[in-house]
Amino acid sequence: MAFQEEYHLFHLLHVGTRGKALAALPVLLLATATLHADSRLQISTPENGLVVNAGGDLTVTIKTTTAAFRTVSISGDGPFALSTSLNAPPYQYSYPIPAGFASGRYRLKAAGITASGETITSDPIEVDVERTDKPKKLQSEWQSLTLAEKEDTPMTIWGVFPDGTKVDLTRSTQTSYTSDRPDVAAVSNEGALTGAAAGKAKIVVKYGDKSVIVPVVVTPGAH
Repeated sequence: MAFQEEYHLFHLLHVGTRGKALAALPVLLLATATLHADSRLQISTPENGLVVNAGGDLTVTIKTTTAAFRTVSISGDGPFALSTSLNAPPYQYSYPIPAGFASGRYRLKAAGITASGETITSDPIEVDVERTDKPKKLQSEWQSLTLAEKEDTPMTIWGVFPDGTKVDLTRSTQTSYTSDRPDVAAVSNEGALTGAAAGKAKIVVKYGDKSVIVPVVVTPGAH
């Protein structure tokens, strides 16, 4: 099955899916079935909200209350987009998480086809992938930014760690963003900038005891 088809399908199931995907459920069956969360299929481990260490492994276990599943698959964001068809219990899959993988929250969901051909999806869960050590310094992809009023622009923040790994910390739950002029440039918890009004502002990005300042210029929009 083409990656684009499977990716598009699971993007419809939950916002934010990205990454590579391999042989999961037949796209024709998934596309024609009514998808709904069902207690017969649930992710039992990991628990929702678990903090996962980058550089380790995550084992996902699917609990079913019936043995009448022809196949069960797991799909998710980032490193969890790799989806494999599990044809018999135990429905379990282990994901390696690279040490340099982008920090932040990632969503997982299970889907299964019953013996009668019905497609069932589980409730989604989230895990938070984070490094256990702290970066030596923070870097912004942009030394400064210029955007127009009402324009949106994403920031990218990197952490350089003691082992030399450069990690995207933009969406890390440990990264915070503050604008000294939110009336000029507003910033979200995940580093998305919005030009509010013409002027200048400074975005302060912090991760632990490290910080970086990104000057922002907002130009007048067309009237």
